[in-house]
Amino acid sequence: TDPRLRPNARQTTDGYLPVLGAAQNVYIAYTPVTNADFNAFLRAQGQKTSAANNNLPVVNVSYNDAVAYCQWLSAKDKTATYRLPTEKEWELAAGHMPKDADMNCGENNGLKPVDAYKQTLSASGAVDMWGNVWEWTSTAKSSANELAVKGGAWNTPRTTCRTENRAETRNAAQKYDNVGFRVVREK
Repeated sequence: TDPRLRPNARQTTDGYLPVLGAAQNVYIAYTPVTNADFNAFLRAQGQKTSAANNNLPVVNVSYNDAVAYCQWLSAKDKTATYRLPTEKEWELAAGHMPKDADMNCGENNGLKPVDAYKQTLSASGAVDMWGNVWEWTSTAKSSANELAVKGGAWNTPRTTCRTENRAETRNAAQKYDNVGFRVVREK
C-alpha cells in the first residue's frame, strides 16, 4: 500500500511531508525556506548573508535564486532531487484553505516567523501555506518569464490567499519583498 496513507503520514521527522495525489516520491517541505536556511546556502557560495530574523521566510529572492538553492540541496544530498513545486503539486500539498485558517494576511504588518500559525495545517501537514509570503512555483504562465506564485502574503487580502487562486504571477528575474519559496524533494 501507499506509505503516504499510513497513520501519522502527516507528521515529519526530516522536514518533508508526502504530497497525496502527486507522484509517490514527491515530498513537500514543512515550512517555506527561512533566512537561516538561505544564509547557509549563501555562506557555502561565499556570498554575503542577511542579518534578518532567522525564522522568517526568506524574501527578495528571484526564481533563479530559488532554483540555485534547490540545486545546492541536491548536490549536498546526492540521494534526492530538490526543486520548486509545480503549481499543481503546491495545490495538492495545500488542499483547500480552511475557512477558519489562522494566517498572516491582509494586515500589512510584515512577515511573521514560519511557525507562527503552526496550528493551521495544509492537506499534507505543512504549515504557513497561506499568507506570510507568496511562494514561487516552477509553472510558467503567460510568458516564459512569468511564473505562478501561490498562497498569498502578509499584505494580500484573505480571499486572494485561497489555494484555487491561479491568477497570481511574478517575473522570474525579479525579487519581491513578499515572495519566498518552499522546496519539494523527490526520492
